[in-house]
Order: sequence, then C-alpha cells, then structure tokens
Amino acid sequence: MFWNDYPVWRSTALNADGVGHAFSTRAGGASRLPHTHAFNAGFMRGDSDETVKTNIKILCGYAGLSDNIVGTPQVHSADVRIVNAENIGEGITKDVPYPCDGFVTDTKGVTLIVRVADCAPILLVGKKEDGSPVVGAAHAGWRGTAKGIALETVRLMKELGALEIKAAIGPCIKPCCYEVGPGMKKDVADLRGEGFAERHIPEKDGKLYADIAGMNVELLREAGVEEIDVCDECTACKPWLYHSHRVTGGMRGTMGAVIGIK
Repeated sequence: MFWNDYPVWRSTALNADGVGHAFSTRAGGASRLPHTHAFNAGFMRGDSDETVKTNIKILCGYAGLSDNIVGTPQVHSADVRIVNAENIGEGITKDVPYPCDGFVTDTKGVTLIVRVADCAPILLVGKKEDGSPVVGAAHAGWRGTAKGIALETVRLMKELGALEIKAAIGPCIKPCCYEVGPGMKKDVADLRGEGFAERHIPEKDGKLYADIAGMNVELLREAGVEEIDVCDECTACKPWLYHSHRVTGGMRGTMGAVIGIK
C-alpha cells in the first residue's frame, strides 16, 4: 500500500529493517524556477547543479538515508549495474563508467537514485538467507520496460543473493493520459510479443493507450516477484504535483526515487 508522507510517497511493500526509500513529488525542494519548482532532481533542467544536489540531499533526508548517492544519465535501456561504496558520487559529483537505467546494491550507506517525469520509477527490496537486505532501483519508460529492465534488475538482485523480492512502482503516467501511436505498439510487440502489446496497449474509441505500470507488473511477476505495490497517481493528471514530460513538452523538472541500506 502506498501512502503520502508529504511531500513524498512511500510503500509498505518496501518496509524492511535497515532500508529507507522515498518517491518524490515536485514539492518540498529548493528549486525556484517556475518549471522546476519546487523539487527537481535532474541536472541540465535550468537549475544550478548546487540546487539539484540540494534537492537530492533533501530527498535523502525524507527517506532517512545518507546522501552517498549513486546515479547516472538515463538512456531508456535495460542496462542495470551492481554498485557499491566505490561508486558513490557517480552521476552526481563524478562521471559514470557508462550510462544505464538501474542499480542494485547490498552495500550499507549507498543510496540509489533514479529520475522520472512520466516514466515509472521502480524500487525493490529483498533479503538474503542471513537476513541482510539487497535493494534495487530502475527507471522504466516504455522502451526500457519492453526491453526488460524489470527482469534484469531482479536477476541481478538474485545474483547478490536476494530472496523474497518485493517491488513498488511509484507515480507515473497512466493509460488515462498516455495516448500512443501504432509505431510504439509495434515496437513493444517486436520486443515482448503481440499478446503483451495487446494486453497493455489496448485500443479505446479508435485510440491507443499504454499502461507502463501494468507492463512492469507483468514482468516483475514473470521474474518471481510476488508482492508488487503500484501507486495509482497519474503524473500527467496532476502537473502541479508531478513533473510530466507529456504535459509540458519537456519544459519541466525531474522527480527522484531513492532507496538504500542504512
């Protein structure tokens, strides 16, 4: 179950000893530009780098986590990296070895961040046999989703020894607002099969509407994740509360989702 711990969202699915997490809205930050106000976790959106770093630190505070962040430029891929303390600062204060769209870690004191503005933020937690946690974070737009980023994130968490993995999908654009073209549906069908595309990109009144949260729920279940929490908030329905690329045509900030082991 999701609950609003204003100005962030949290999920009971991610409750685990020693783990903190938060899904941001566009409230509660230090940004003052009209299109990024008040929270923006993305560089090169108009805010100074220092303002973005301040926002990320604020978000970590809401989650009860250190600001020892690992992030990355996101490229709508299914690439996920295992990271540890050596990677702290990547995507924030130092360069990354290569862009990706997800991370997993079993290292205490490392906070993972993904950024979204209509795409689905997925946070995951699992436990090893000894009870110690493994966490993951993925940025899942339709391309990364169809390429299988949810599957890859779970696979790498299991590689680190995670059992009984649980997942939460934060606020993202929903089918009510996500009208797409036939080319996108064909691309999804090419990657995941026609049945998958039909289930998650149905036609209504002669138009196609995509459900990226639903796509990721199916893939997470395929990967063996039994408990999946989905926030019912649509980012495009509430542009005053969420940054939405679709609503603004790209003139917007970026929300953040963080998870880490305390």
